[in-house]
Amino acid sequence: ELLGLYAYIKKVTLPTSQGGGKGDIDGTVMLLSLPTTFPSSLISSDTDVLFQKARSAANALEGSSHALSAMSAATSISGSGSGSSRSNYYITTVSAGNAIHCSCHKKAKAADRNHPKAPKSEWEGASLRNSRVTCNVILPLVSSKTSKVPLVSLETALADFNTIVTNTLGTRPKSILWSCLHDIRFLLLRMAHGEALNADCGGGSSSSNFLLVLYQLYSADMFATNAEHDESLEVSRHARGLSAGFLVGV
Repeated sequence: ELLGLYAYIKKVTLPTSQGGGKGDIDGTVMLLSLPTTFPSSLISSDTDVLFQKARSAANALEGSSHALSAMSAATSISGSGSGSSRSNYYITTVSAGNAIHCSCHKKAKAADRNHPKAPKSEWEGASLRNSRVTCNVILPLVSSKTSKVPLVSLETALADFNTIVTNTLGTRPKSILWSCLHDIRFLLLRMAHGEALNADCGGGSSSSNFLLVLYQLYSADMFATNAEHDESLEVSRHARGLSAGFLVGV
């Protein structure tokens, strides 16, 4: 059966002038700022492979409407010293690390709602099963490997997850892959700055959220593979070229 991880998501707001622009967040500006050729003095077998991978992702982006708008916004901010007042919205997720079968959650949800003496809402009951840690979503523990889990179960769980993300943001994410990657980035930043992650939901530790990062990275890898078919080859190539672009830039 399909397992899911109890988690808590919330919306975060980042102004464009503070690095919240889509082109800054998804690495478009970084990739398009790479030189067309790598300095010969810095070339080695490893750096050349990284550069070619990053350059391939940049070439796929060049000329696209997203690339043009991202570079235009970056130029505007650097030239004026201040950016647009427009804000962009993302989600950030934390977890106490408690898993449950998605089918068991569905049964418990019905039992909680129909309890004759003490009916509970879906997430009120779920929080009790989550060691009394507040939760508002179940993150499906997806796998790109062959599995006995019925495809319909996975699709239903992902649809439920995306519905909650959409309701939290107030708009439907354009890409499940980018939504996942942004989420990972924010969690890593919060851990690096020593934020008290349990402040969001009343529970969870650094270790449980480190495992959440690993689960999300695995999910992102599967989403990147699926993006080649469900979204576009450019989306997948862009995502897979980010790490190479960053290492070359550094």
